[in-house]
Amino acid sequence: MSIYIFYEWPQPDQLAQQLGNDKQAEIVVVTEKWPESLTARSYAGQNIAQLWLEAKIFWQQQPVFSYPFGDAGKFTLIQPQAYEQWCQFNPNMVSTTPEYSKFIYKPWLTLPTPIPVKSVVVIGAGIAGASTAFALAKRGIAVTVIEQHSIASAASGNHLGLLYAKISAHATIQTELLLASYGYSRALLKNCLPAGKGWLDCGVIHLDYNATEKQRNTLLAQKNPHNTLFQTVTKTEAERIAGIDVPYGGLWWPYGAAINPFSLTEALLRHPLISLLTATKANTISRQSDLWQIGCQNQQKSFYLDASHIVICAGAESNSLYPVAGWPLHKIRGQTTTASLRSGATQIKCALSGNSYITPPWQHKLCFGATFHPNQTNDDLSVEDEYFNWEQLRQWLPHLAANLNPNTSPQGHAAIRCDAFDHLPVVGPVGDTAAMLMQYAQLRLDKNYPVTQPCPWQPGIFVNTAHGSRGLVTAPLCAEAIAATMLDLPSPLSVRLQQALHPNRLPIRSLTHHQSFRLST
Repeated sequence: MSIYIFYEWPQPDQLAQQLGNDKQAEIVVVTEKWPESLTARSYAGQNIAQLWLEAKIFWQQQPVFSYPFGDAGKFTLIQPQAYEQWCQFNPNMVSTTPEYSKFIYKPWLTLPTPIPVKSVVVIGAGIAGASTAFALAKRGIAVTVIEQHSIASAASGNHLGLLYAKISAHATIQTELLLASYGYSRALLKNCLPAGKGWLDCGVIHLDYNATEKQRNTLLAQKNPHNTLFQTVTKTEAERIAGIDVPYGGLWWPYGAAINPFSLTEALLRHPLISLLTATKANTISRQSDLWQIGCQNQQKSFYLDASHIVICAGAESNSLYPVAGWPLHKIRGQTTTASLRSGATQIKCALSGNSYITPPWQHKLCFGATFHPNQTNDDLSVEDEYFNWEQLRQWLPHLAANLNPNTSPQGHAAIRCDAFDHLPVVGPVGDTAAMLMQYAQLRLDKNYPVTQPCPWQPGIFVNTAHGSRGLVTAPLCAEAIAATMLDLPSPLSVRLQQALHPNRLPIRSLTHHQSFRLST
C-alpha cells in the first residue's frame, strides 16, 4: 500500500511505469483543476488516462475527491488550499510546510493514533458493513462479518434503491458528502457487478414536483452551466427519457442507477478474505487485555470472537452495543412497495424521484415509495403504508399507476432506518463515552469553554452507521474513510467532512445541549 504524492499532474505513461505492478497504490494529486488533455501511448498509461476521464465526470470542485484505483487503491485529488489542513488532521501525510499552528481542533474531533491491525470484526451485513469489510479485505486484511439475520435484510433490504445525489445548490456539508460519495459508489458498483445483474444503469430524473424543488434544480443548473453530471430537462425531454407521461421537468442524472442492495452486498461480501456469520447476534463487547472480545450467539451455541478492531455497522441496532450503547440515534420506519406492469403496458425507462421515487422493473417488479415514520420500530409490512405508497404514485404518475397490477396484500419491504440529529452519517473512531462526559463536563456550563485535554479513545473501535435513506450513496466512501484511518492511508474525506461525521459529536452534543442518555457496559 504505497502512497504517491504529486504536486502537479503526472503523465499517465510515466505514472504507469512508476507504479509497475502495484495494485494497491494510493495516488494523491494536489492541484486546483484537471489537466486539459490526457494522452498515453502504453496500454497501462491508457488505462490510467481512461480512469481519470471517468473520474472527472463526478468531480464538482470538491476540496477532496477520491475514486477507486487499481485492485485496492484509490486516486485522491486535493485542492491546494485544503491540503495543509488535511495533512495535519491525517498525521501520516507529509506536508510541504510546517506551519500548522493555525489549525486547532476540538480534541474529541481528532483521530487516534493507529494501532496494529491483527484481526477485524464488522458487526452488520448491510451495505455499510459489507462496504467496510470489502474496503479492508481488498487491502489484505482478514475480516469476520457478524449478522444477526441475513445479509441486506434491514434498511438495505429494498427491492431497488436509487443511486444519485440529491444536493443543495449551496456548499452545505451534506452536499459535499453526497458529491464526494456519488462517483465513488458508482465506480464501486460498476467494478463489482455487470449492469443488469443486480442494478439498472438507467439514470434518474429528480422532478420539479413543487416550487422549492424547481427553484433548487434551476439554481443548481445555473451554477453549473457546463456540467455533465446533471442537466436540466423540460417536461417534454423528461417524457422522452422516461418513456412515459410525467407531470414536470427536472434535473436529469444520466449516471444515476437503480440498485438491488442485496446483490451489491452479496458481491462485496464474496471477497475471499471475508468470513460471514449470519443468524449470529453480537450480544456483548468487552475489553480483554489488548483485544476486544465479542460475545456471540447463534442457533447452535454461544461463543466468543477476539479482535484488535471492531467496526459497528448495525444500522438502527448500532446503539444497542457497548461502547456506543445508548447513544442518541434516531429510528425511522420506512416501507417501499413493489408491483408488476400489466401485460403490454409501456415500460418506464429511467428512475424518477419526487416526493417519492419509482424505478424501472427489475426481475419483473417496479419499486416505489417510501413512507417515513419517525420513532416507529415495527418492521412488519403495513396495509396503511401500502395504501399510502399507491396513493402517492396515483397523484404524481396516474397513468403509470393505472398500468400496474394491483397487490392483493402488501408487497415490498419495511425496515427501520437509522439517522442522527443532523441527518449526517456517524462515521469514524469512537471515544470512551463515560470518560468524555466526565473530562469535558465543563461544556454543560459553557459550550465554548476551551477544553484541551486529549480525547480518551476506545482503542480500535469504529462506527459506520446512520446513513438514513442514502446508504447506497454514502456508505461505501465512508467505509473507505474508516479503512484509511485504521490503516494510516490517505483519507478520501476533507477535514470538514471527517469532523462533521465524527461519532464523538453525539455524546459531546449531549453535554452542550444539556441532554442525557443512559450508558451501559
